[in-house]
Amino acid sequence: SAFSRASHVTAENFRMATSVAQEARNDQVDVPLSNIEEKMSSDTQQLFGRFKISPNQIFHRTARSFAMVNLRPLVPGHVLICSNRVTPLLSDLEEDEYDDLWRAVRIVQKVLKQQYNCDAFNVAVQDGTGAGQSVPHVHIHILPRYCGDLERNDDIYNALEEWAPRDEISTKKPKLDVPEDSERRDRTVEEMAEEAALYQSLITEQSS
Repeated sequence: SAFSRASHVTAENFRMATSVAQEARNDQVDVPLSNIEEKMSSDTQQLFGRFKISPNQIFHRTARSFAMVNLRPLVPGHVLICSNRVTPLLSDLEEDEYDDLWRAVRIVQKVLKQQYNCDAFNVAVQDGTGAGQSVPHVHIHILPRYCGDLERNDDIYNALEEWAPRDEISTKKPKLDVPEDSERRDRTVEEMAEEAALYQSLITEQSS
């Protein structure tokens, strides 16, 4: 497997690498990293849903987010980026929390690219129970990928659907009946234009 090329990495390795990436980012922002560290000291008990997270698992912190290594990684380098605040949905986040979360994703991706020399990433959010979220806390899965690492590329989504950090919250989830590509028909230009116009009108309403 192409994953055999990836080496074992600890949270400490990630912390060292993300500190370099953060230094580069600090050149472009006004808030010094030291200020963030004062607010989120090492003795702060971080939660992931109802689970207490050891500081040794956390390799990167920002003002509103944290990144941690995974108890049950699907592939080497499978990590989670979480909001500091325990809340289940992306729509629950304030604007600054939302922006901070995705900036953290960018930093961590750079570190994983450097460490694993991967070709690509899966960046996945299960936004709510119906989408397969097993822990009611906003979190983003980042998985390093390689060309040809899976016989069927979409198998990674099946694995994410079944992922849970602990056995006691792992449950059988109903499967979405997705037709094979050969069974799906292309929609007409008019159908797609009608749908796009609907979403555009809804965004306009929300913005007014």
